[in-house]
Amino acid sequence: MNRIKSIVLVGHENSGSLYLFRTILDSFPDVTFTLVVTTGLYYRRTFLGSIWKLVKESSLLFCAARFAELLRYRTAAATMSRVCKQRGIRVSTTRDINAQETIAEIKAISPDLLVSLYTMHIYGADVLAVPHFGAIGSHPSILPNYRGLEVFFWAMANNEDTTGVSVFTIDRKVDAGQVLREETMPIRPEQTMNEVYRMVTECAGRLLVAAIRDIDAGRATYRKPEGAGSYYPMPTRAAVRRFRQSGKRFFKWF
Repeated sequence: MNRIKSIVLVGHENSGSLYLFRTILDSFPDVTFTLVVTTGLYYRRTFLGSIWKLVKESSLLFCAARFAELLRYRTAAATMSRVCKQRGIRVSTTRDINAQETIAEIKAISPDLLVSLYTMHIYGADVLAVPHFGAIGSHPSILPNYRGLEVFFWAMANNEDTTGVSVFTIDRKVDAGQVLREETMPIRPEQTMNEVYRMVTECAGRLLVAAIRDIDAGRATYRKPEGAGSYYPMPTRAAVRRFRQSGKRFFKWF
């Protein structure tokens, strides 16, 4: 690495964040990393408050599927925090990435780059101004289409035969930054939602690593997403019924 010596990674404790976290760590052994773990599921909500919001706004079946995945992650041997402890990486937690104490911690590190893993926190101008080369994240669609939440589910519920991943610069408007890297991939009829989630996450890992290298070498190119695109909320009961009626499954067993 020529210019990037310090990276702050921000993510929620889930399997997707862990995969991206490990992929980036292993790809850049000479970089100094700091991890900020965002708590709750929704921005500025406690874990229980996030669950209540999810239950009210979404399908109980979808909630059960995501809870099963989270439970499996939390009981596994490896989490991001445990990996940090094993590797001697500094880690902190926050309910709000824009809290003054969190921004002060990141400023004290003076990172070259901030990389957002899978988290629902929304970044404000103050925290985005800290890293020297800005902030990047990934989204499981080709932007500006399928902006929003759990869009790998929505692509399947809408019977799309392709999906994709975009790595983009983060700004104050959600999923609206300039795209550095993108890749499309097919959705096979037999794939479960969990398998599609893993597929887009593995792609996101590759593209984030490539984008970091591009930024480091000063060769990054950017595409501004054109048009309004589309936005999706948390999966609704009607969407989950459509998903199930078409024969799709969350897991092999469910």
